Amino acid sequence: MTLTTALLAVAAIGAFLTTVQTGLVVRLLRKRNRKIRPFAGGRREPAANDSRPAAFTATPSRVSILKPLSGLDDGLEENLASFARLTGVGYEVVLSAACEDDPAVAAARRAMARFPEAPFRLVVGGGTGIALSNPKVERLVAAARAARGDIFFVSDSNVRVEPGDVASTVAAFDDPAVGCVSNAFTGAGARSFGAVIESLHLLTFVLPGTILAAAGGVACVVGKSMALTRAAHDAIGGFAAFTHVLAEDQAIGCAVKAAGFRIALSTVVVRNVTVTRSLGRALDRQARWGKIRFSFSKLTYTGELLLNPLPFSLLACGGAALGPSGLPPLPLAAAGAILLLRLSQGFVLARATRADLTAAQLLLLPAKDLFQFATQVVPYVSREVDWQGHRARLGPGTHLMPSRHVLPAAA
Repeated sequence: MTLTTALLAVAAIGAFLTTVQTGLVVRLLRKRNRKIRPFAGGRREPAANDSRPAAFTATPSRVSILKPLSGLDDGLEENLASFARLTGVGYEVVLSAACEDDPAVAAARRAMARFPEAPFRLVVGGGTGIALSNPKVERLVAAARAARGDIFFVSDSNVRVEPGDVASTVAAFDDPAVGCVSNAFTGAGARSFGAVIESLHLLTFVLPGTILAAAGGVACVVGKSMALTRAAHDAIGGFAAFTHVLAEDQAIGCAVKAAGFRIALSTVVVRNVTVTRSLGRALDRQARWGKIRFSFSKLTYTGELLLNPLPFSLLACGGAALGPSGLPPLPLAAAGAILLLRLSQGFVLARATRADLTAAQLLLLPAKDLFQFATQVVPYVSREVDWQGHRARLGPGTHLMPSRHVLPAAA
């Protein structure tokens, strides 16, 4: 078998797998159009036209939404505002920041002032105080200490929801065997080139990969938007047990499963708001996520290369063109077919998830695939990560280790 033939075979396998992924996404999200029962644990079930937030009480089956804050995410105040009018479930929102001078605190106070009746609370400081620890987990530890609910709904500060999303998500806990449920998510609001590339990455790689893992019974929990019962939280040692890992979401999901609970994937798709982002920052985030997955399983991570078939088809064309007879028609036809297939998959996924990407933005999918291929190589040569002003080296299971490099001092 020649190199060109091998590359075409890999591309063909990838084309098949991404088509299967797309079909799984469409199949799962069709359920979203069915009427979902209100959360059975709710004390009050508002009527369909009732937009008032359900009152929080310290009775069982209340939801504590934990929101770690750090810096000004795009649309932060509006993201927080989307949690002010949730329906179908009693809840509280615990906002958690490390210090008072974090600009996110001012945005949080503005949102709280706009919605004085909303069940917002702000926690500043707290955490474990461990030197080399995951800053998000530190915020979750502080928020959980103040939370009164028996369901913890972890929601990143750049997440925006519709009024019924939380109630529909935690409905999974009507099954007492479920200990953790997570949401799929897509990008929203992209305007800059880097933000579009990131939104396309979420839509055509992260989202289908999450659903493929769920369909295969593989634990795959993304902490962008996830919930776990207090019982599961306590059984795994609480959030404080995960201060030493970067991928606390996946580690929590695996621990919940090991504790005898079931994990579930919700049909509710939430929005990750990213309006402006440089291309470099978007690719850095892709590379960091790749390093995280690589640290869990090098073999599985290597298999992910099959889910990006376009670069392999183009490499096959390049290899064939360098041959003595020039570029034969088969590699070129294969590359063209895969290009059209990938564009079709992007449009189908955007429609299924109701993503707000325009047709022109979706046409950038081939560029995203090529950028992604470049970032997929990075974990093989580097385990160093930078995030939220911290630098560390990733060990097995994303265990945080001291970096071999020192960040330059701030100017």
